[in-house]
Amino acid sequence: MKKSTTAGLVLAALAGTTIMMIGGASAANAAPGDGGALRPLISAGTITSSQARAVHDQLTTDCEAAKAASRDTALTTLVTEGTLTQTQADAVAATDREGIRALVQAGTITKAQAEAIKAEVQEYGTAKTDGRTASLAKLVSSGTITQAQSEAIAAALPAPGSKPKPADRMHAPQGPRGAGAPVVSPAA
Repeated sequence: MKKSTTAGLVLAALAGTTIMMIGGASAANAAPGDGGALRPLISAGTITSSQARAVHDQLTTDCEAAKAASRDTALTTLVTEGTLTQTQADAVAATDREGIRALVQAGTITKAQAEAIKAEVQEYGTAKTDGRTASLAKLVSSGTITQAQSEAIAAALPAPGSKPKPADRMHAPQGPRGAGAPVVSPAA
């Protein structure tokens, strides 16, 4: 495999694994611009558009925090194990996909180190659970949504780790999103 492909896979793992563990695909789907996965709940009057926005914002905030924490934990573990130096870990933490490729190409990190980063991040990702429950609990605690609305939202969002189809983000849902998700036809 080419170095640039490996480096790209490492960054994809850094972002993708943590997004899947927290339900980040759900956060993208919950975007209230068109209602996303929450459209049926808005249409049915279960939640308002402003509540859908609050759900989206909370999921996004919590997802970003989880990604950063997971990446930092993985890099700290690799430094502790001696797989990376602190300088290398700092360089990886401060870069994006193209930067990771550049780090491998420049010799800042090796292909083996890139693979170790990927494996460590995947390990942390599989050990985590769906963080949506905590995000929705925050919204219930703040009075933004009720417990019943929280349960309806959780049922409407795609299963943790699933990837929404591009059409799901732009069009009305074609079927259920998760266990017990209501199927509501868009308003005519």
